[in-house]
Amino acid sequence: MESTLTAQFIAAFKSKLDIFDQFMNTGATANEINELEGFIEAKLPESHKELLKKYNGEKQFIGFMGGFAFLGVEEIKIQWNFFKEAPEMEAEAINQVEKIKNTLYCPKRIPFAHDGSGNFLSIDFNPNTKGISGQILYLPTGDAEPIAVIADSFDEFLLLIIEKLDSEKLELIDERDDWDEEDWDKAEIYFQNTWEDDWSDIAAEYNNK
Repeated sequence: MESTLTAQFIAAFKSKLDIFDQFMNTGATANEINELEGFIEAKLPESHKELLKKYNGEKQFIGFMGGFAFLGVEEIKIQWNFFKEAPEMEAEAINQVEKIKNTLYCPKRIPFAHDGSGNFLSIDFNPNTKGISGQILYLPTGDAEPIAVIADSFDEFLLLIIEKLDSEKLELIDERDDWDEEDWDKAEIYFQNTWEDDWSDIAAEYNNK
C-alpha cells in the first residue's frame, strides 16, 4: 500500500495534469523490485519502491522527477551497470566537499532519474564523512557542473518536488490548447523546472537550511 507521502507526491502531479497516467508505465512487481535490489546490491528507500510499484518508469517523457525522467527497473540496471563499469575519475567539481566523495561514478550511487543528456539524480550510499547514507545527489556526468547534495533522503526529495509543484517553480507545459482534441497526441506536455541556475539553486537552498 502506498504511504501518505508517496500518494501525496502522485496526487500533486495528477492535480496539475488530468491525463498524467497516460505518460507512465504500469508498475513493477514486487519480484522485479526484489531482483533489482539484488542486482544493485542495495536496499532502496521504501518510498522509491512504492513509486516503482505504481509506475515502472515513464512511457513518454513527462519530467516526473523535477523535470527529469523517472527510471524504471530495467533502466536503473542499465545506468547502474554503467556506473559500476565506468573508469574511476574525479568529479568536475563538488558543491559540499565534506558530504560527497570525490568520484564521478560509483556503484553505491543508485540512479533513479535522468535528463537524457548524461545527468542523473542518484541515491548516494557512499557519502563522505559529514554526508548521510541515502542522501540525494544531483550527479552531472554530462555537463561540467558540480555534484551536489539536494536532499537528505528520498522522502525529503519528494517533499522538495511537491513544494516546487505547489509554488509553480516546477511548471506544467501543456500545449493541448494549441491543437484540436483529435490532434492532442502532437501537443508538447511535460513538467519543466524554472529555477534559475538549475540544480545549483536547489543545492543552495539545501545548504541554507
